[in-house]
Amino acid sequence: MTMPLQCRSFLVTPAIDPSRFDKAVEVGADMGLLDLEDGVPHALKSEARRLALSYLSSSRPRGPLSLRINSLRTEAGLRDVLALLDSNARLDALLLPKVESPAEIQQLDALLGDRFPELSLLAIIETARGVEAVDAIALSAPRLRGLIFGAADLSAQMGVSLSWEPMLYARSRIAMAAAIAGLNAIDSPYFGMGDLSGLEEETRKVGALGYTGKIVIHPDQVGVVHAALRPTPQMVAHARRVLAQAGDGKGGIHVVGGSMIGPPLVTVARRVLASVQHDEAMAPVHLRAGSGSGDS
Repeated sequence: MTMPLQCRSFLVTPAIDPSRFDKAVEVGADMGLLDLEDGVPHALKSEARRLALSYLSSSRPRGPLSLRINSLRTEAGLRDVLALLDSNARLDALLLPKVESPAEIQQLDALLGDRFPELSLLAIIETARGVEAVDAIALSAPRLRGLIFGAADLSAQMGVSLSWEPMLYARSRIAMAAAIAGLNAIDSPYFGMGDLSGLEEETRKVGALGYTGKIVIHPDQVGVVHAALRPTPQMVAHARRVLAQAGDGKGGIHVVGGSMIGPPLVTVARRVLASVQHDEAMAPVHLRAGSGSGDS
């Protein structure tokens, strides 16, 4: 099975720490994310790879899981892919970091071939070159399901802070490219683990830009992100009024609450209510067996 259409939260766990692999299910994150890249020191990458693929090949009940490999421009990344192809891992999505061109996604797609036919790919855009190529990257392969913004690496490359203003251009470019290609836009982690109010504010802002999810680095962040991405009661009530008045499929212009409403805003209202239904469907803790499969 491919990645759920919209994941609000991806809880990161370093792949070197198997004691935390079940944490995403326990805290209600929409997707667990085992990390082979930045969360693992170079000397431990081989062991982390073994642990992650062993877990992903097990039959234990668990929720949706994804894996971040290393860049294909590195030896570690190539070893990650070869090990994955030689495994019976079952996962929903594969994250490729530091993507700077469509060719990288196409190369990974070709390497996976028919071995993992339903595996979704997510491209992490975290360099200046990647931001400038994001429109082409977004259209690079049918199995690409989302774009992830990586703020930390981009801020380091640019020599700027992680604050809202320096990162706004990149966030906007990624959101627009995702909209054009019909992909999910997933935001960078918020690194202030104890600053839940700051996390809430940033999540609401990226939601307003069109982002549908966020990487989280601590279990306490999961509920905050879900709540911040949820339409407010006022938004839901307005959407219902719009559809009651103008959602008859006949098009044209209507007046709702003193505002002029045309077909584009009817589409927005439908999207708001669909988001509420999706949140309700995702609310229970995932207990199904690992979805997505390689060959047995």
